[in-house]
Amino acid sequence: MRFMFGSSHPEFARMLARLGIVLGTVAIAGQYIFFQPLFRQMGLGPVSSAFGMLMFLTILTNLMLLAVYWSSLTATPGRISAFFGQTGVRTALAAHIALVAIVYVTAIRGQIALTPPMLVTDALLHYLAPAVYLTWWWQLPDKHVLGYSDVPRWMAWPVVYLCLIMTAGVSTGAFIYPILDVYRLGTDRVVLNIGLILGLLAAIGAALVFVARLQSAKSKAPAR
Repeated sequence: MRFMFGSSHPEFARMLARLGIVLGTVAIAGQYIFFQPLFRQMGLGPVSSAFGMLMFLTILTNLMLLAVYWSSLTATPGRISAFFGQTGVRTALAAHIALVAIVYVTAIRGQIALTPPMLVTDALLHYLAPAVYLTWWWQLPDKHVLGYSDVPRWMAWPVVYLCLIMTAGVSTGAFIYPILDVYRLGTDRVVLNIGLILGLLAAIGAALVFVARLQSAKSKAPAR
């Protein structure tokens, strides 16, 4: 029980950070390489497809996970590393990557035919990367600083992201996520989907705070 709820294990956390960097880099690079045929069908070249990938929350979140891992391994962090070194930021990203995985598995997976290499990178991004990061987050010290009042702040970036892609979708008529396509599903259904997504994110954030408090309480309890 000490291992599960007690203090952090720095060496294990560093190993997970290195693993996360390798997996994240391979997955994002593989996504870019193996999805080129699909990008070409969409009329995107090598450069425009790279920018197109940045429209997806999965890619953006996994890039930020890489920044968190690097910040945890940097001895003399700069401003960017210091930002991603904050426990609140790291926990927000834990909530975001968990949301990415759950929404993908329950609502998005299987809507596009994928080749075996595509399936591998897809699994790395949506399954293995979230699992590694959440395990790494579990090892974080100082999670006692987290509170339920942090959850609304953790939701700010996803809300901004949703506003941006909805604006882009309405303007162009093309929505990158089928569950947000107002022209196909109707406004009421999309509003419901957005509400469910944000509600799920709030629930995940609250669950992470609960776990953090439980860990802190267990670590302070006298050993038996």
